This record gives sequence, C-alpha cells and structure tokens, in this order.
Amino acid sequence: MRACIVYFSQTGNTQKIAEAIQEQMAKAAGDCALLRLEEADPAIFSNYDLVGLGLPAFYFREPINVNHFFNDLPDQGNTGRPKPFFFFVTHGGTPGDVYSRIDRLAASRGLETMGFFQCLGVDTYPPFADRKPLTAYGHPDQNDLLQAKAFAKDVIHKAGAYLSRGEFKKPKIPGNCITRTVAGFFSERKIRMRMRQHLLPAKKIRESACTKCGLCVESCPQGIISLNPYPSIDESNCIACYHCQRICPTGAIDCDWRVFKFISGEYLRSQKPIPPID
Repeated sequence: MRACIVYFSQTGNTQKIAEAIQEQMAKAAGDCALLRLEEADPAIFSNYDLVGLGLPAFYFREPINVNHFFNDLPDQGNTGRPKPFFFFVTHGGTPGDVYSRIDRLAASRGLETMGFFQCLGVDTYPPFADRKPLTAYGHPDQNDLLQAKAFAKDVIHKAGAYLSRGEFKKPKIPGNCITRTVAGFFSERKIRMRMRQHLLPAKKIRESACTKCGLCVESCPQGIISLNPYPSIDESNCIACYHCQRICPTGAIDCDWRVFKFISGEYLRSQKPIPPID
C-alpha cells in the first residue's frame, strides 16, 4: 500500500503529528510520502492508495489555503469507489466545525474518511500570545505523539480491509448545526470582509524597526510578501494567519488587536484594563 500525507503547519504543531504518523505508516505500509501543503500539487493524491491531510484549525474551520487545496484536487473516486482518506487536526482553542467540513470536502472529491485524529497544539495566535501560560502549552507532547502513531496503525488496518474486501465502518464525525453556523461566520469571503472592517487588523510596517531580514517573506504560506525594500503585503490573498507578525524578530509588523480582543472577551479573561480604542 502506498500512502501520502500532505500537511500545513506554521508553528510546528501539526508537523510533529504529521511526522509521527508518517513514521508509523512507513513501517506498516512500506511507503509513506510526507509533503508540505505549500509544495504539494493536489494531483499527487492520484498516485497513492491511501492519502491523508494534516492541518490546524483556523477560525473554527480549515484554513483558506486548505480549502483551496480541496478545490484544486482532482476527483479521486474514478476507480469505482472512493479512495481511503484520513486527516488530523491540531488546535489551541475550540476546533469548531473543522472535522465535519474536512469530511464533506473530502467526500466531494471522491475520498472516504477512514478516521481522524485531533490533539491540542500550543496557541500562539498573536492576540492570545501574551497569555501566561499559553493555551495548550506543551502540546503536542509525547503522549500525543504516541496516540498519533496508534492512530496511524489503525488507519492502515482499516484502509487495508477497505481496499481488499470493501469492509468499512464510517467513523462518527463531530459537528452539528451550531458548529456549522459559527464556522460560517469565518468563510473566506467573511474573513476578507472582517479584514476590510479592521475587526481582523491590518498589518502595518514599522520601518524604523525593520531589519529587512526577509523572514516574513520566507515564511508566508501564500507567498504574498515581498521586500520593496521593506515588507509589502498583498492583503487580497492573505489567509489571516498573522504568522508574519508572530515571527518578526523585531516586532516591525504591527497589528492593532484591541477591537478583536474586546469583541472576543480577551480583556475579561486576562482581567486587564481595556485600553482606549480610537
């Protein structure tokens, strides 16, 4: 059985799980490729018997670029029945509707979900990055990685039975009308609207602090940042991950999170005074 895993990871949380699953699947299946989403052609799934996808939960659902990956994915059910598929999700807060959304997206491309794995991942999303301790601090830990490997063995067993004998029991996928409604507030169109409204803040470059190191350019999953000579960001294709702000070593990418923190109740959680909002 040839297996392939594509994953999206910025902070390393999902990558750790991906590597644990890949290691176990390579032992059990004999062949398991591991590819970063940014470097993967969706058509590559057609070359494998079992395919998997790893992602973090963004805004109660899948990241925009993961959604685009599914949109570009050729139909995988052209052999007469759906191709076996699995996925895994890391999250710091509430995962929302991400599980049922991935299952539905997969089904629309001729994939049948054999199983899914989820675990906590330390949350470093910029408006929450000053929490002490950070949400889900220390995760994924060794126990999470052991559970991921056990999941990998189970998926290989289920996929083998499905491919050889057609045996399959659909796993129960979490999700309901409430999670779907909440996730609906953060569709790609609505995220773009919230960025225009500054509920999700604009990114401002403090040229006096910028060293032109290029780290933001190298790390942007969309490839929408260039140095001219300071960072220039094409907001129209931004997925609102704010990784550029998170990794800037000098804090030169500035985002005003006060409105977001007020609406999300972060100030109540931290019991800090609410700063004035212009």
